[in-house]
Amino acid sequence: MIIGIDFGTCYSCAAIMNGLIPVTTFTRDTGMGIPSLFMYSKASDQELYGNDCDTPEAFQHSEDIIRYMKRTVREDPANLDRKVVSGGREYTISQVIEKYLTFLINEVKTSAIRSGEFRNNEIEAVTITAPVGIAAGQMMASEYNRLIQETIMRITGLQKDDVRVLQEPVAAAISYLYSEDVRTHYDGIQKIMVFDLGGGTLDVSIVEHDPSTLEYRILAKEGDLELGGNDWDAALREKILEKTVPKWTGSTEETARFVKVVTKAKLELSTMDDTIVIFTMNGQDKFTRISRREFEDCTSHLVDRAMEVVDRALSFDDGYMPDKIVLVGGGSNMPQIAEAIMERTGFDAEDVSVYDPSKAIAKGAAVFAKLNFASDGSAVGPRILDMSTLTYGFSSRYHTDIDAIYNMIYKGDRFDGSGRIVRKSDTSFIPLRDDQTVVSFEIYESENQAGEGFDGDWFSLGSGETYNGLRVTVQVPPEYIGKARGFHMWATMTLDSNGVLEITVTDPSGRKLAHGSTALEG
Repeated sequence: MIIGIDFGTCYSCAAIMNGLIPVTTFTRDTGMGIPSLFMYSKASDQELYGNDCDTPEAFQHSEDIIRYMKRTVREDPANLDRKVVSGGREYTISQVIEKYLTFLINEVKTSAIRSGEFRNNEIEAVTITAPVGIAAGQMMASEYNRLIQETIMRITGLQKDDVRVLQEPVAAAISYLYSEDVRTHYDGIQKIMVFDLGGGTLDVSIVEHDPSTLEYRILAKEGDLELGGNDWDAALREKILEKTVPKWTGSTEETARFVKVVTKAKLELSTMDDTIVIFTMNGQDKFTRISRREFEDCTSHLVDRAMEVVDRALSFDDGYMPDKIVLVGGGSNMPQIAEAIMERTGFDAEDVSVYDPSKAIAKGAAVFAKLNFASDGSAVGPRILDMSTLTYGFSSRYHTDIDAIYNMIYKGDRFDGSGRIVRKSDTSFIPLRDDQTVVSFEIYESENQAGEGFDGDWFSLGSGETYNGLRVTVQVPPEYIGKARGFHMWATMTLDSNGVLEITVTDPSGRKLAHGSTALEG
């Protein structure tokens, strides 16, 4: 049994490969996926997941529902022991994620077994998806990817080679291109933009697929980690309250029910011109009619933010223009999204497709797992040709008198065939003063582009860089004490496709003086 998992902020989905077809109908979902919810129920003395959290008790104790677990760990992946409380019980956020993913996998496996359509009921491979970028950059992304990969390994007992983490837009691209290939058997290179508006994040990527080599080349990727369908919900709630009550003063249970009513109204406005919203506050019924036009007006600023991400993706590097644009994620069901993209890009409706928005990512993950797995080790799966999402450099002095950043790996630099980017400094570095005994290299990340520095790779300190936590220290050799400025050092920086960033400092003979990395594995 080969499984693909889309672990989402609001909803999750899982697909199983039935032969060469990814299937999602074996899970208990509402068409949008399974809610990413967890709670401990005092009344039934058990842990509840997904739709089971949508109960009268859950509404009465909505503060016990743990939501947005993915966003919580994404915002601070280094603090996985952060405590959360549900029903009086204390959990760490990593425990909640493991419990939820265990539930999801068991649901899928049990449903598949009951269907009787699978000869092999043992899990052989799993691919789980992650957003393009996490928190402050690639290093944080690697921490998140490590967490979910190791969690799946513990749940299933699989080895690392059979549990993979795949970027969500790439999974959607694989799903779309795979289904198109099955349907039309195309043999030319396909280039598509994937616009993925989920509950908590927006990712936009341009992916090129060569069916002859099974290569998926990422040409551009941009995102907004603070923009998702939840923001449309929040804006609609504010609009409804503006039309009905001056201020919300309802109980916790009424608040939970109001949130659910508003989400339902948002979904209805994707297919209807208007809808009636009925809710209760302080025991009194309230209602109003809301139109699609009103909804689109109060969320136009969110659409503008989303289109800024589209603009950045289209202008990235050489300004790649896709052949088609594919919309996935629950938020893509809103007509205003496709309309805005067509207006922004000049594409017509035939070339902008809402493709299986709630399930495409899970299906693509399952296909990827299938193509990368064979019990005899003979499979030759698709290659993901990725690139760096940020620029990396370190703080230094330019000609000893200007505080500056020396950048080595740039946003858009591509990984080589071994999945690495390796850059060696074009210049040597020396201590600032003769009496120095140590020299520190502090790593910064930014959006800076190659060729924009004031002198080659040199950038002014304060040009948008952020310290990312990696720091290495070099001891000045004894023979240079008192004359440290005569000691020269070279730096080499390496980034691999798993997000592990390394820096190595050597002396003129090539001897390693210092080394630092994210060190995810040994």
